[in-house]
Amino acid sequence: MIQKEKIQRGRIDDEFVRLSITGKIDDILLQKTPVNLTNIFSEIGNRRNFVLIEGAPGSGKSTLALHICQEWAEGKLFQEFDIAILVKLRDPLVRKAITISDLLPCTNKAMANETETAIMSLYGKGVLWVLDGWDELPSDLPRDSIINKLIRPDMSRESPLHESAVIVTSRPSSSAKLHPRVSSRVEVLGFTPHELEQYFKECLKGDSQAVQTLLERIRENPAVEGSCYLPLNASIVVNCFLSDNHSLPTSNHGIFISVVQSSLKRYLQEKLGKTTPVGDITSPDSLPSEIRTETVQMCQLAYHGIEKNKATFTDNDLAALRITKEISNVGLLQTVPSIISDGHLVYYCFLHLSIQELLAAIHISLMSPKQQISVFQKLFGNPRFSAVFQFYAGITKLSTSRPILSKLPRFLCPVPATVFDLVRKVVKTEKEKKYFEPKILLLSLINCLYEAEDSRLCVFVANLLNHNLDLDRTTMNPIDCLSVGYFASVCSNSSNGFTLSLSNCSIGDQGCKFLVRGLSKCPNSNNDIPTKGIHIAEIIENTSSISKLDLSYNAIGNNGLCTLCEALSTNTSLKTLNLRNCSLTISDDNGAALYQLLNTNNSLEYLNLSDNTVTSCRHIAAGLAVNKTLRRLDLGNCKLTDQSIEELSTGLINKIKALQIWGNTSITEDGMKTLARHLTTHCSELTRLLIPDHLISCIKTVFRDTNKERKRNGLPEINVHLFV
Repeated sequence: MIQKEKIQRGRIDDEFVRLSITGKIDDILLQKTPVNLTNIFSEIGNRRNFVLIEGAPGSGKSTLALHICQEWAEGKLFQEFDIAILVKLRDPLVRKAITISDLLPCTNKAMANETETAIMSLYGKGVLWVLDGWDELPSDLPRDSIINKLIRPDMSRESPLHESAVIVTSRPSSSAKLHPRVSSRVEVLGFTPHELEQYFKECLKGDSQAVQTLLERIRENPAVEGSCYLPLNASIVVNCFLSDNHSLPTSNHGIFISVVQSSLKRYLQEKLGKTTPVGDITSPDSLPSEIRTETVQMCQLAYHGIEKNKATFTDNDLAALRITKEISNVGLLQTVPSIISDGHLVYYCFLHLSIQELLAAIHISLMSPKQQISVFQKLFGNPRFSAVFQFYAGITKLSTSRPILSKLPRFLCPVPATVFDLVRKVVKTEKEKKYFEPKILLLSLINCLYEAEDSRLCVFVANLLNHNLDLDRTTMNPIDCLSVGYFASVCSNSSNGFTLSLSNCSIGDQGCKFLVRGLSKCPNSNNDIPTKGIHIAEIIENTSSISKLDLSYNAIGNNGLCTLCEALSTNTSLKTLNLRNCSLTISDDNGAALYQLLNTNNSLEYLNLSDNTVTSCRHIAAGLAVNKTLRRLDLGNCKLTDQSIEELSTGLINKIKALQIWGNTSITEDGMKTLARHLTTHCSELTRLLIPDHLISCIKTVFRDTNKERKRNGLPEINVHLFV
């Protein structure tokens, strides 16, 4: 887990991010630090104890909520609280709760009222509320709901619950309104690569050979590999591996399709004694007759829940939709007794929200094309729109099923006009956002394009974006990076000068790896060649014409730098590469990647390495000495020393026009004199130099003499400035 406090624009701790993969927290301008569960209340200070725990679907938020309560009950955690109350917000009775007693799992009303009186008498002091599933709570809560009193922003000293501590779990897509109210935000990250391997080892009972086989097969498919950081997805994949035929899903939506198929297969075998093949769940006509009705009804119920923003259903809901209770026997819909009613009320919910979203997408895909788009137009503002639309894109490939259009060649009508309209609406909405707002919906659309694998639709979106994909300040997980890489590779082939801006996206070196791997899915490359073993640089050389790549403020680390430099060393279109504040440490031992880039790339004109650590300029200087295209180099605030300046000077023999070494406080006047002596006879096109503030006196002394010498040698004057 990581905790987010204090707005800042600095780097994320390199070592921590290198070992972790972030989920989709939208506000990435927050300081992120590792946090233990025992410390989530410790640094709040005088603010109210209100912690929001966010995480991607399947990251383990509900498991964590239950774990907190179990640890408290066993005397191991949060013993400063006298009582911990777990409230499953999906419980239908929660929506009707007006008083504290309505939320308490007591055996009788008298006991609940007595407990409420005790809590109210102390203004909630000593009470820890654990509210699980904010994203599963209906948006139309009554104004007098007790939940509103627990989380409302105007909580004052006169409020009857102002001393209570509250933990709320939620998907990030539904929690934006809570951000101003909480005192701390925590993100559940899921598995690191090492933890994933350990998890597989436990599932496979220590069989190291089987673990390596599973990992190798997962790595063959970037989409599956990129989603296995989520514990839920990892558990599904390893169970598929343990199945009879050892088959693995090949896509993100395929992971959840395998869950549905497995449940239907088990229902057929164990409940009905049938060995009939399940068939394709996205096409009900192909299903065995014994499960066809149940599957269609589950899809109908799932869609109804999405439409009404409901995650739970009662007997009345099923009756209104003319759905039989028997669908709960299949195993995808579970029957849950309400804790609040001491088991007297039973409600139904799907095994996971992602299962509901998949089944809803299947239901939508079976409608007419006109109805399909109409549905998504209505769902546009729904917090689960993106998840359903991504499943829909994977199922339908965003292709049409209308009889007339299906007879036309695909190049004439790749997707229905109404899909174009929906895509236009998404792009228009995101383009109207302010520059500092994250583009979550646009990123979701890019994920849909990856699932659909339709290059023509990618080009259509690129044209709407004016060939500039700007996702600055939008946190990206590995699957996001994979999708963006694919989109960039397809679109850059159709235009000259595609711009990719990914500043402040918390990508990390793991995300950087998937960003580059996404390029290998471009349809212009040989689809018969597996991703493993492909020389990434050759792929980019043949498929990419990106002119600008901005990865600033992403902790890609040295591993990510090596991957990028290899990929870009033979690129013939990139002119700008911004790696500012990317948690890089460039030294004698690991600077060879930059030398390779500068030595072999024949298009790069601007390289920004500022706000990183450069302990040696030897490799950079060697690359500059042979590079023929670089015109601007920024090494500001890189901890350069006089020795670094001496090393750098040996490479300044090319046609560089601007050099920035601002912010390097360890450089002395002697270092400036070393640089000045070299510049009297070299760098014939250098006209701009930014130096550290503390060396302001050198402008009128050292460099004044240097410019006189350059004039005698027929070289242009250098304008020396301080960084502003």
